Amino acid sequence: MRRRGRLAGLVAAGWWLASAACGCAYAPARLPVVAPRPLPADLAARYAYTGQPREATIEVVRQRRGVRESLVRFPLIAPDFTPTEPVVEFEWFESLQPGRRPAILFNPILGGDYPLERGICRFFARRGFHVAMVHRKTLKISPEQPANHLELLLRQGVLRIRQVLDWMALQPQVDAERMGSFGISMGGMATVMAAAVDPRLRASVVVLAGGGIPDILVSSHDRLLTKPLRRYLAHHRMDRATLYRQLQEEVRTDPLRLAPYVDTRRLLLVIATCDRTIGTANALRLRRALRYPQTQYLLAGHYTAYFLLPYLQFEALRFFERHLQVPG
Repeated sequence: MRRRGRLAGLVAAGWWLASAACGCAYAPARLPVVAPRPLPADLAARYAYTGQPREATIEVVRQRRGVRESLVRFPLIAPDFTPTEPVVEFEWFESLQPGRRPAILFNPILGGDYPLERGICRFFARRGFHVAMVHRKTLKISPEQPANHLELLLRQGVLRIRQVLDWMALQPQVDAERMGSFGISMGGMATVMAAAVDPRLRASVVVLAGGGIPDILVSSHDRLLTKPLRRYLAHHRMDRATLYRQLQEEVRTDPLRLAPYVDTRRLLLVIATCDRTIGTANALRLRRALRYPQTQYLLAGHYTAYFLLPYLQFEALRFFERHLQVPG
């Protein structure tokens, strides 16, 4: 046990040194801190729904080192539209530490198999947090769909997060007064939007996010976004400026629009200064809209920042322990 403890300390020290070599910098929240605006009634109604999640199916897939992992599914409650993803699906990392524990809702990157994200979830669960990692399909513009379809997908995503929070709050092992969120890339944008409309999220860590979504879609240099963009423009015989205007009109579920309603006194923002996927300028726009919360800067790109995830998860752990009142 002592050897393991020394080894863990050496690994952590190595990541701290690596982060310093890569040029991490921290900026505290700007003072005086500006409180969030009250959420307008029309926005609250847009993300409202009636009823609790129906009975969920829970499939235990693994139990190891104090963590029970399960796959949870239940139908999505959609108030006035037909959802494209009618089933909410997430992985539940249940800490086996005694008592009612705090919980984190984890919004990963879009698509993929989530190998790195599972590692982060297990990291938090081993330290006494329950974690729900929400599954999502790739979010992109499609030539077969009009521009307003993107708004439906984004709104659906916020409803999905809120209903996972409903499920978490009903679990006897979860302290519903101590729930937070962690999001990466598009998952970070979803975290901002959910924090704006759901006050149950008491602390949020937002990594590699930006705004607004129309700006990111038309300006990104990432092939995962540029290829569908070119197909969309060719199919509709449209230029970028026209699409941008359409997206500005149609996309209402956007981190820039919802940022004024987020309590950023309990938010940690992480920005990669060489991000060509989100765009560093778009990340800084989100920071301004959030009223300059405490921010961690990484001298890295959108994907090379993933090498610093071990460092970031320790920073996030300290943040959640402080804001969710977890004993050290």
